Amino acid sequence: MDYSLLLNAFDAAIILGISVPAVFMASKIPKQPLPLRTFSLLLSSFLVVHGLYHLAEALGTFDSLSIFSSISDVIVEPAGWVLLFAFMVYYARRGG
Repeated sequence: MDYSLLLNAFDAAIILGISVPAVFMASKIPKQPLPLRTFSLLLSSFLVVHGLYHLAEALGTFDSLSIFSSISDVIVEPAGWVLLFAFMVYYARRGG
């Protein structure tokens, strides 16, 4: 058995499990304190995308699903970096 499958599947389960309450709590923040709501939504959306990256990497270890490995490297990983960078820029301008 390939250890990268187990590690990526475990990471995906943990990160997606953490992102569900984070998205729920971010959606419950009132719209009035906009920076807090935006911080929470950006960070929780990064968690969702990063969890999907690990899930796609885990699925990509199977020969019949190797397209997922390419998709995770070409689309999902850059999307996660863009969300994390957006969070950092927003925090640098509004947070601190």
